[in-house]
Amino acid sequence: MPLLSWDRVCLPKTLGGFSLLDLRLHNISLLLRWWWRLHHHPDTLWSKTARRLFGKRDSNLPPLAWNKKGSFLWNDMFSLRFYFQLSSISVVGNGLSTMFWYNSWGGTPLVYYNSDSKPVSRPCITVRGATPVWHDLLPAPLTSQQSHLFSVATDFNFTQQPDQVFCKWTTHGKYTASSTYKAFISSGKVLSPMRFLWKLKIPPSIKFFLLLLAHGRLLTQDKLLKRNIFCNQGCVLCAHTGCETASHLFFDCAFSIQLWTAIGFPQAGTLSNTGFELQDRLLALFATANNSARTMTLLATALWSLWLERNNRVFRNQSRRLGAIHQWIVNQATIFMKYS
Repeated sequence: MPLLSWDRVCLPKTLGGFSLLDLRLHNISLLLRWWWRLHHHPDTLWSKTARRLFGKRDSNLPPLAWNKKGSFLWNDMFSLRFYFQLSSISVVGNGLSTMFWYNSWGGTPLVYYNSDSKPVSRPCITVRGATPVWHDLLPAPLTSQQSHLFSVATDFNFTQQPDQVFCKWTTHGKYTASSTYKAFISSGKVLSPMRFLWKLKIPPSIKFFLLLLAHGRLLTQDKLLKRNIFCNQGCVLCAHTGCETASHLFFDCAFSIQLWTAIGFPQAGTLSNTGFELQDRLLALFATANNSARTMTLLATALWSLWLERNNRVFRNQSRRLGAIHQWIVNQATIFMKYS
């Protein structure tokens, strides 16, 4: 019964994940080192052998073609060419080792995807008399991109310096697997508003519980019903007859509201029946702590105690009075602050 998708679990903690290693992306990041070495160490025995067997002979260009007779290592490397192009940018000098189509040197590849002259062995621009000519006619929506790329290519000033390849993900331009992995795993993601939970002075088990709660993956009755697990409906804390939800259990329940008042946070009761999403309610609750580590630890412990009390009543048929739960919360929060 998976609670979170593996992609989300592998996200960094700042993005709402658990920072577990995504082995696929990690392996890609490591294999891209070989592409980097092909460009930056062309005189090594391995680079020369790869060019001789799989690349163009008598060419300064790196090998670009998949070879059915090639080794598993090379064919795996070739399948990752897109990732290397995504991670690198070429600074053109003499132009001998920069591919017109395949390297990132002149902007986005809109024209490339709609052109029939993608293979390097076929020229896409030739000069007839004094006029450069583009071989392919593109659809009307792309004529402006074609004109821009045409002007960039024809007005380009070459130098005597060799071409250079830099990594996009590092400030120094050198390739590192760690920075590439971080860029891939974080692509298109935004910072999680609940990332502060990892800094709380509480045990990892409570942090895990709070993150499941923030993601809406805590196995309350409504979540169990979606998994075809039927149980007695109703809140065991306040005898509410409706289907138990996380929002009700921690904010709308009469017992929970009494507990928030007892520990000195009556404003938490104002979050009940507001119609806000659960994560928004949690953010509003922790905002009342004003960044006080002790207060935030107390609030986290209170949420944990409500979950423990609910489970004890459901599975063990045991219950505690409100005063006993209040005292337990204060004692546990003090211990967490003292020994964390």
